[in-house]
Amino acid sequence: MPLNRPIIPQRPCFKICYICGREFGSQSISIHEPQCLEKWRTENNQLPSHLRRPEPKKPEVLTAITRDITTK
Repeated sequence: MPLNRPIIPQRPCFKICYICGREFGSQSISIHEPQCLEKWRTENNQLPSHLRRPEPKKPEVLTAITRDITTK
């Protein structure tokens, strides 16, 4: 006998921009990141030198294989 549970729609998988923190689809993130980084550089360069921050670095993506090797 099947359970009468409501079907919850699955949310699409989004990637988060490491620069601004906004969510983007897997196709649009590769378009967004270079533009976002350029905008960040422009805004950062307009700040007084004592308020400027180092450029954000793209985080390293760990694969399942890498995690298995490092956890053993």
